[in-house]
Amino acid sequence: MALVKFLKDTYKRDSVLDALKAGGWKAFLDGTLAQTTLVHGPNATLVGSDGFGNKYYERMTEQYGRHRWVVFGDLDWPSGQESSTVPPEWHGWLHCITDSSPATADVSYPIYHVPHHANKTGTPSSYAPKGAWQNPSKRSWKKVQVWDPASAGASA
Repeated sequence: MALVKFLKDTYKRDSVLDALKAGGWKAFLDGTLAQTTLVHGPNATLVGSDGFGNKYYERMTEQYGRHRWVVFGDLDWPSGQESSTVPPEWHGWLHCITDSSPATADVSYPIYHVPHHANKTGTPSSYAPKGAWQNPSKRSWKKVQVWDPASAGASA
């Protein structure tokens, strides 16, 4: 019964069969999701979730270092289980750098804080420098640009 409740809460599925029909069989090939679902999950405590839909669990009866884990919001395998979607404050909690979870603790950010975003490598919005083939604005490869005083005076 605990496994069915865990599947409903975490994966939004009523049974293991429904999760497999919805494409979960791809994630079960990895083994990590299967272990999280069948071994760790049913008796775990949901600590919190983040803006990416990731859910964070803890089970104090497990071995230290393996008692905290994340179930990623996007379960597509292998591209959906992206570890760069874990924000820094949850990363610190997962790796036991801090004992207070961001769900219960007040996290203060410096004034220069930028919101966390997932790694965009391999996507159309990834960074491409000026000389890259993927960059639509191609680079001018001239070594020297001649200064023209007539055009410089006209623009000034």
